[in-house]
Amino acid sequence: MTPTPHPIAAIVPAAGESRRMGRPKPLLEFEGRPLIARVVSALLEGGARPVVVVSPPGDSPEGPPIARAAAEAGAAVLTPKTRPAEMRDSVEMAIEELKQLDSPPAAVALAPADGPGLDGALVVRLLNAWRENPERIVIPTAGGRRGHPVVIPWRFMNEIPSLPAGVGINALMAERAEDIIEIDVADEARIADLDTPEDLQRLRTGEGRQARTVRLFAVARERVGRSEITVELPEGATVADLRAALAEQFPPLAPIAARVMIAVDSEYADDAAVAPPGASLAVIPPVSGG
Repeated sequence: MTPTPHPIAAIVPAAGESRRMGRPKPLLEFEGRPLIARVVSALLEGGARPVVVVSPPGDSPEGPPIARAAAEAGAAVLTPKTRPAEMRDSVEMAIEELKQLDSPPAAVALAPADGPGLDGALVVRLLNAWRENPERIVIPTAGGRRGHPVVIPWRFMNEIPSLPAGVGINALMAERAEDIIEIDVADEARIADLDTPEDLQRLRTGEGRQARTVRLFAVARERVGRSEITVELPEGATVADLRAALAEQFPPLAPIAARVMIAVDSEYADDAAVAPPGASLAVIPPVSGG
């Protein structure tokens, strides 16, 4: 009999004012969806339940649209009467909400609302790493830098309200340094966050890498669970580069990436063909049988 996986919740503090960005980060659009919806969807696709989002107050201009986008994506939304002063305050609100469950989660994936590269495959990897090490804190890293989501055992989450006043959640990480496991992520964009307009510009131009939309069909769509994905590709990328990126950035596609057919502007292309910026890209698995 297969054991039931440990339940892991997620908390997304989304009540900040986004001062450095100059506009609400959770409402930035990527592939036609608000960023908060992308983050919530990735957490749910990765197996986190429930996903609790702390939105700005209802009387703020961005509060209702952020709350609505998060709820439509499947999150449970907490709307405070006044804006939390710090991220820690939002997290403590969500902890209290999770305590009301019939059974509290075994761990919590803490994910800010400004991670455009987050996807369900990465969430699955992090949650599985925690299940293999349930007494540890799991943190993704890339290029020597730590990112999010951070998966924290529930007993450690309960220490957050007891931290000294004015101390952030990073203090918990410092105190529990010996309990941390780092999971290497090859693509730094998958754990990068957005703080400034310059961050946004770098993400959208790629600084040598480009975010490309790829349509998925048949078993490729079934493996990922959606019909379109965003893949980071280098400048001058070929179809061979696309295959490698599919396997690395979307692990469910790795077993089939080498044998699927790739269409560039509706024409099947071989591995040496260039996939120019602006071209329509599609992954079409070969049809079995006859």
